[in-house]
Amino acid sequence: MNTKAKQVVIAGVFILLVVVVVCGGYANSVFTPDLPRPSFEPVTDSAAAAPDFASGTWINSEPLTLKSLQGRVVLIEFWTFACYNCRNTLPFVKRWHEQYADKGLTIVGVHSPELPEERNLDNVRREVASLGLRYAIVTDNDYKTWEAYKVSAWPTIFVLDKTGHVRWRHVGEGAYDECEQQIKALLAADSTQSGAAKQSTKKDEKTEMNDKITKSEDEWRKELTPAQYHVLREAGTEQAFTGAYWDNHEKGVYHCAACGLPLFSSDTKFDSGTGWPSFYQPITAANVIEVTDNTLGMERTEVRCRRCGSHLGHVFADGPRPTGLRYCMNSVSLKLEKQ
Repeated sequence: MNTKAKQVVIAGVFILLVVVVVCGGYANSVFTPDLPRPSFEPVTDSAAAAPDFASGTWINSEPLTLKSLQGRVVLIEFWTFACYNCRNTLPFVKRWHEQYADKGLTIVGVHSPELPEERNLDNVRREVASLGLRYAIVTDNDYKTWEAYKVSAWPTIFVLDKTGHVRWRHVGEGAYDECEQQIKALLAADSTQSGAAKQSTKKDEKTEMNDKITKSEDEWRKELTPAQYHVLREAGTEQAFTGAYWDNHEKGVYHCAACGLPLFSSDTKFDSGTGWPSFYQPITAANVIEVTDNTLGMERTEVRCRRCGSHLGHVFADGPRPTGLRYCMNSVSLKLEKQ
């Protein structure tokens, strides 16, 4: 080997060593040695029964389980707020929530952190609010759910059928049309329940979501009081400080006054000083619909009952922790079931 060839080989080895050192330093900066690290294993095959969610802090919803979501199609996205690719998928996931939640889709974002600052709960809550995510989010700081699903990268989406089995999954950006077609197909499919499930008559108040209720306005008028009809069916607003629940402190669950769907828990009720009953989150995001309201010359977010479509009130981004939201409801739209 001549001198020039030796120099080329030595230079190549030096460059390779530099690359190894730089990449090793980057990996250590991303995964600090004293923090839990996600396990990078192959993604599981489709059609497998999905593992349940591990313990974590829930945002926008009380804790959910796959058992309680039986009968609904479930989309699970593993994401983290500083991930560029995750942020690119969020507009599609948000649109699916808005378009299909009232048709039987529940979305759960599993936040499995990549960087140390993404483990901070206040940071997660701030980003969830800033990104306008209204579906359920659960933290996965110890990567238990990540490992149970054998996730290998951010973002990863799983779509579960109504019996809780994985029917579709995708790693990374893209395949949005394919994902949406899978959602629509699973929503249209009938769920297969076990005999025990058919015999069970006990309902989970956190996720009780039967078939949509559709009635004529004449039927609603006969069933509701004039005040209820004005608010629930005509999107009216009761006068502040006059409703039955604005200053109520009794424990219980607030149901839709029109159809009885559980909507809010007294545990999330707070004194907003507005004269209307206020809550910082619904029992589950699956039980309410949020739509843009441009009446009164301003843009607001209207809240409706997902089962019967009745008007409940509005939600504002000026509430207390942990969500920073204020669900400002009309008392006449609610019925308290005391505990």
